[in-house]
Amino acid sequence: MRPGSLVAGQGGEGSLRQVRIHATNYDGSDHWQHPAGLVQANDDIVITSTSAGLEVQTEGGIFVSPFNTNGHYWPDRWFNVIRLEEPGYGLSGFYCNIATPVQFDGETLRYVDLQLDVRVFAEPDGGYRYEIWDEDEFEAARERYEYPEELIARCRQAVDEVIALVEARAFPFGE
Repeated sequence: MRPGSLVAGQGGEGSLRQVRIHATNYDGSDHWQHPAGLVQANDDIVITSTSAGLEVQTEGGIFVSPFNTNGHYWPDRWFNVIRLEEPGYGLSGFYCNIATPVQFDGETLRYVDLQLDVRVFAEPDGGYRYEIWDEDEFEAARERYEYPEELIARCRQAVDEVIALVEARAFPFGE
């Protein structure tokens, strides 16, 4: 299977070994978590899959995802990328969390969500457009958790890295 493409048959996490994805806030409190199917795991990347209808446990309650997803998590990058496909319609785009590099113990993927995101939209002409999301949440988290200046700079650099990958149509944005 080509990384970045959804699991054949949209079987999602049901046909794969189950793992858990657990995102925390900077202070270690739960942000959100959910099960996922493990598509690939090696020293360079972990790829997961979920199906539309997945219940995501968030700090604010249950969120039901309308998308089939493939999550791309790196142990050396300050972001992760979730490929979003609408059942029956195809690629919607990508949700990119600015976050600490993932830690994976074989059962659970863990990272700190730093409250800043890049949303990439798939356009009808095959192109992409992107928006930086949740600047207000990032500023609130920055104050609440007293993000150090080095972390703030790292988050801004990660946004730039994501945008460069999108513009270059590099993995996982190249299809």
